[in-house]
Amino acid sequence: MSIGVRRIVLTSSLSVAMLLFAGCTASGTTESIEDLCADPLVVLCDSEGPQTLVVITDRAVDQDVTEFAERLGIAASAQPETVILRAESDDADVLDPEVAPLPKWEVSLEPGGSEQFVSALAGTLAAAAVPGATRVVAAAGWHYVTVESLEQFEDVFTQVSSTALFERGGTYTLQAQEEHLRIVHIPSRTTDEAIVEVIRIARDYPSAEVLLEAQTSGDQYPVLYVSRLTPEQVQEVDVRLRDPRLADADVDGYALEYILGSLGADGMTYAGGTFGGVPTG
Repeated sequence: MSIGVRRIVLTSSLSVAMLLFAGCTASGTTESIEDLCADPLVVLCDSEGPQTLVVITDRAVDQDVTEFAERLGIAASAQPETVILRAESDDADVLDPEVAPLPKWEVSLEPGGSEQFVSALAGTLAAAAVPGATRVVAAAGWHYVTVESLEQFEDVFTQVSSTALFERGGTYTLQAQEEHLRIVHIPSRTTDEAIVEVIRIARDYPSAEVLLEAQTSGDQYPVLYVSRLTPEQVQEVDVRLRDPRLADADVDGYALEYILGSLGADGMTYAGGTFGGVPTG
């Protein structure tokens, strides 16, 4: 079956009590994941290695999706492997059969992690309801969102970063064949104002590759890389990033560095600096 991508706006309210204490079907028998794979909502079930993938259709109404997730949480608690719940379209005409579909959202249910699953699913659905946000992934320790267009990127970042799931950070990537914009958002290291400026640079220089990279754990030192600029554009972006209003781009006032790359008559050249011209060291 060919699976594509379509939007579904879901409610984020899940009953913790039902997930933790309801363990049987109406007939009194406990459901397994194999039983749930026969549910009309399910597009695909696939067990491979240490995890099970359950794909549901994004055509389902909110209440049905919520109830299915509750039942899946109960069934998954009886097995030792990770279960991935994913929402995709079952419309065969959305994408070419040779093109792999992008899930609307995806949540991992780790063994014994029913309570975390409830919280992650609620947060994922809230983020997925933001216009322009797709492929919202709640993974162990870090979360991801793909943005459908550059024009939507700033709004998606502003809204998604304020949701409970992304309040401690996340990775935002523009949906495109060639990587154009990716931001690893570490709220404790980079202000929202600096993130918005990075997004606007990507918008103003559509041929550039703009990457704000950072480790997602441990020592986090964000660095902005902007490449595929002309030598003239390097000068423009350099002036823009040195603007004193960006001196507090790092939450604690440390230097947030950037590296700008261009290809000219002398080959690849690079220029570096810090947001707001903050001294390094």
